[in-house]
Amino acid sequence: MNHRMNDLIVLKRTETGQDERNRVTSVELPSRPIACCIRAVESSWQRPANADPVTWEYKATLGFLLTEDVRKDDVLELPGRGDFVVVSVTPGRRLLSVIALQEKRGAE
Repeated sequence: MNHRMNDLIVLKRTETGQDERNRVTSVELPSRPIACCIRAVESSWQRPANADPVTWEYKATLGFLLTEDVRKDDVLELPGRGDFVVVSVTPGRRLLSVIALQEKRGAE
């Protein structure tokens, strides 16, 4: 299967650091555009037994070049679909396979 890196997304990353009072804080690093191949975006939903709102989940499967630096817990902004959190990164023979999730509740 031929995958072309035609899709441009935004990679957002945060790091934890310590300030002058030795408190742990999270620092958002500058976001950067990155080329990838969006293979699929699947949606599913669950209705809990109690009166909680419906939970929607979107799962994006993406492919990156092996030279790209994508890590677990990075946030990927897909155009027209919002922010997805990376849950799995698997290097393959030719591509870096990434699975990212987005969850929404109720009528969001």
